[in-house]
Amino acid sequence: MAFRRRRPSAPPDALDAVDPGLVPPAYRGPVTDALAARRQFAELAASVRSGPLQERLQELSPRVDAGVLAVWGTARHAVELERVLATLDPERVTDDLKRARRDGTAPDVVEPLAARFASVQRLLNALDEVRGQLPVLEARLGTAVARTAELTLTSSVASARAELDAMAGELDALTTELSALGAATADLP
Repeated sequence: MAFRRRRPSAPPDALDAVDPGLVPPAYRGPVTDALAARRQFAELAASVRSGPLQERLQELSPRVDAGVLAVWGTARHAVELERVLATLDPERVTDDLKRARRDGTAPDVVEPLAARFASVQRLLNALDEVRGQLPVLEARLGTAVARTAELTLTSSVASARAELDAMAGELDALTTELSALGAATADLP
C-alpha cells in the first residue's frame, strides 16, 4: 500500500465565523461593509508588485482582519444586549417604578425598583452608543483601506512605506476603539 503525502492545508481563516446573516439587519450593514473592506485590501495587496511595499501590505493584513473581527464582535455584543433588554422588559421596569412612587410604596421596595431601573437604563444607553458608534468605526475601517490604496498607488515606494506605517497606527487605534466599545458595554453592572 502506497502512502500519499498530504498537501499542507491552508491555515483556517480567522474570519470564517464572520457571517452577516447571523445578525439582525440593523448590524448587518457594518459587518458586510467591514468584510468588503477586507476583501478590497486583500485584492490591493495581491495586485501590488512583489517587493517591500507588498510585504508591508501583507504585514498590515492582520490589522485589517482585527478590525473586521472587532466590528463582528461589537455587532454580536449589540445583539446580546438587545436580547437581554427584551428579557428585562424596560417598559415594565419603568412602569413598576413609577407606580411604586406614585402609590407611596415603602422605600425598601422603591429602592430596589430604582436600582433595577438604573441598570436597565445603563444597558439601553450602552446599546444606543453601540448603535451609533459601530457604523462610524466601520466607516473608518473602510476609509483606512481606501487611504492605503491611495498611498500604494500614488506615492513612491519609500513614501508609501512611511505613510503605511502611520496607517498601521490608525488601524490599531480603530481596532482598540471597537474593542473598547464592546468591552465598555460588557462591563456594565
